[in-house]
Amino acid sequence: MPKGIGLLLMSLALVGGAVYYRNQLSLPKQQAAAEQPQEVEDKPDAQDSDKIMKAEGPLAEWMDKAEKATSLRKPEPVRKPHPSDHIAPSPVGTSSEIVRKTFALTSSAKFLFEVPAHAASPQLHGIYRSFAKDSGVQSSDESADVDLLLMNDQQYADYLSGHPADTVYSVDASHDQDVNFGLPATLDRPVQYYLIFRNSSAGTGKKVVQADFHVDF
Repeated sequence: MPKGIGLLLMSLALVGGAVYYRNQLSLPKQQAAAEQPQEVEDKPDAQDSDKIMKAEGPLAEWMDKAEKATSLRKPEPVRKPHPSDHIAPSPVGTSSEIVRKTFALTSSAKFLFEVPAHAASPQLHGIYRSFAKDSGVQSSDESADVDLLLMNDQQYADYLSGHPADTVYSVDASHDQDVNFGLPATLDRPVQYYLIFRNSSAGTGKKVVQADFHVDF
């Protein structure tokens, strides 16, 4: 083989070996460069993360203030239950008799009755007639008149002490009267009332009273 051809082949072999060696060295760098975008995409740097978490603007400031106000707000105290909050049986639809009889009246006669708790609309119903005892028949003039008074506890206490007393309901000087009167509703406690018949004029002597009263709940 000619000497010139041998040198050419040797040179080509040396160049090919150098190129191959250089490619082998650069291959890991190319692979690392190809994988680097995937890692960057999966793991954003800390600075970008802070930008996402710490938003700015009027809405962000309002939300921050609302969160602080909520954390500082004191819990509302628990309201103590009121006795009227308790559920209790209602007496609605029932009735109670107060007085149903004929009796002699010199100065006054009282009949105590009670409206139970939770009565929404108690109603007093009754009728009474009075007579002059001497004649035994109903009179058409003032000789047979009596007064009717309805009082609560405090009013009755004032009445007994001789002080001027208010009344829940009253009828002055009558000898024939029908009564239909709505009483105040009761809440968690019963209320006592006094139904009082009083001689309008002691100078006219004793009276005889026929009375029939009841209260509906």
